[in-house]
Amino acid sequence: MDGFEFCQQIKSQIETSHIPVILLTALSSAENTETGLGKGADAYITKPFDENILIAQITNLLTQRKTLQDNFIHK
Repeated sequence: MDGFEFCQQIKSQIETSHIPVILLTALSSAENTETGLGKGADAYITKPFDENILIAQITNLLTQRKTLQDNFIHK
């Protein structure tokens, strides 16, 4: 199973669809990026990558998930 298939399986199941997925890959073509995002990836980062950008992506995704969770709990 490759990363695209793994991402699609995680995002297609209700029990795991909320888990943020960042594909970190050497596949850098626009076609591969489109495929990864089309399979449900929340972010697509190609190698070599900047560590600060990866950390910023993780921080943003977790902040967004926390905001959504808080909004649903308080409504």
